[in-house]
Amino acid sequence: MHRPKPHIRIMQEKEMLDGYSRLQQIGPLITIPRNIERIPNMKKIQILEDRYTQIEKDNRLLLEKIANIMNGTNIKFDQPKRISSLNSRKKTEQEQIRRDNLILFKHISTKKSQYSKQQYDKDWNQTKQYFQNLSGLRPSTQKNKALIRSFEF
Repeated sequence: MHRPKPHIRIMQEKEMLDGYSRLQQIGPLITIPRNIERIPNMKKIQILEDRYTQIEKDNRLLLEKIANIMNGTNIKFDQPKRISSLNSRKKTEQEQIRRDNLILFKHISTKKSQYSKQQYDKDWNQTKQYFQNLSGLRPSTQKNKALIRSFEF
């Protein structure tokens, strides 16, 4: 393997050290002051603002209630709802389903039928005419008559 001569190696090392010292002397193009505060977390600020808003709303409601009590007006506090038994809930659900079914039955039974055989026959004859026109065949030939009969049921 080829090694450079000692005096060349010493020059290369000197140039390399000189390059390192030049790199250390180079400063950044843009200087950022160290006293800039950290950028705040916007999501955290939003959550805190929502919390403060809720606290203010609750405080206002509490103040209104206290003022009503002090003025002597009676406020009705919401009574806790009575928990109903499972059977009574089932009964009410079944009753609601029965009422809905009755309404649906009345709606269906009052409607007239839209079925008209004459209208369907007329539409089918029109469709057959379209097929004949599209195929360009004359109905007089035996082959065309068989084709037309294939559309009939």
